[in-house]
Amino acid sequence: MNTLPLVRANALLPMMRFLNQVGAPTQQFLLQTKLPSAVLDQPEALMSLYQTHNFIELAARSEGIELLSVLASQQLQIADIGLFGKVLSQSLTGYDLLQTIVALLTKTYSSGVRVWLTQDHERVWFNHQYLNTGNLGHQQFQYYACLLHLRVMRLIIGSQWYPTDLHFQAGKLQGLSQIDLFSGTRVRFNQPHNAIALPKSILYLPIKQRENVDQSDSPDLYERLRSSSPAINLVESLRQFLQFQLPSGHGQIEMAAESAGISVRTLQRRLALEGLSYSRLVDQVRFHLAVNRLKEPTMQLGDIAGELGYTKQGNFTRAFQRWSGVTPSEYRCLL
Repeated sequence: MNTLPLVRANALLPMMRFLNQVGAPTQQFLLQTKLPSAVLDQPEALMSLYQTHNFIELAARSEGIELLSVLASQQLQIADIGLFGKVLSQSLTGYDLLQTIVALLTKTYSSGVRVWLTQDHERVWFNHQYLNTGNLGHQQFQYYACLLHLRVMRLIIGSQWYPTDLHFQAGKLQGLSQIDLFSGTRVRFNQPHNAIALPKSILYLPIKQRENVDQSDSPDLYERLRSSSPAINLVESLRQFLQFQLPSGHGQIEMAAESAGISVRTLQRRLALEGLSYSRLVDQVRFHLAVNRLKEPTMQLGDIAGELGYTKQGNFTRAFQRWSGVTPSEYRCLL
């Protein structure tokens, strides 16, 4: 893996909504998996795919809900997935929708996965697979991710149809046959990858009701998605990871290495090849964030320090002085 796999924070919105409905201690689960407690305050932000897996597995195990991922995925609304959802909702046909997902999912929404289409005489298969085989044990997330895709398809194409076949990379969950979605669908488990089969008869028809997108958004919708996309190299993906993690104080190298699926030593070696150390990378991210925040005249220094993961403003001031030669207050006067 040449990058740290990331996913947009809004992917957790349906799961968080369901857990809140059943009274689960979501904040405790976030704390245990070292995700920021305000994870959905920045829905378009990029967070660790590995931590997302862990959050869902922990919630299912702690709450004892065998079908958690199945039930939570059905909470998804197109608006939940923000810019990505807006682009998908402009699809002309079901086939156009699948092509758009394949073209944009990995590049703009979630790295660390592979999606592709295959066809036979009567069906089009939407295939989904994680690139890191270490994720195979995350059974709940395998279901959650696959069924989120299916939910998007049914919301846009129409809820009147059901998939002809569903293949899951994970094993069988108890109680699936009681879910209406699975009653008329051929389902297979422990497959090489996740797959959803859709009948060609509905894919080639025009989508009758497409979501209206504000015309002021339309010209730069794709650009806004691409400009905030998951990075395709390790150093940049680490920067994106740190931007999300620093406010919660969980930017340690051990978590970064684990999220990238490599050892701490391997991570250090790869950074050294780029002329970097992990601590230097953290400093770079903190300095960049600090400068952007100092440009906001109403932003208090204590709040900036907290966003960078400092528990004391004095620590932030000393670090900033080490980076720039001046205090944050002096730097702000120079802007």
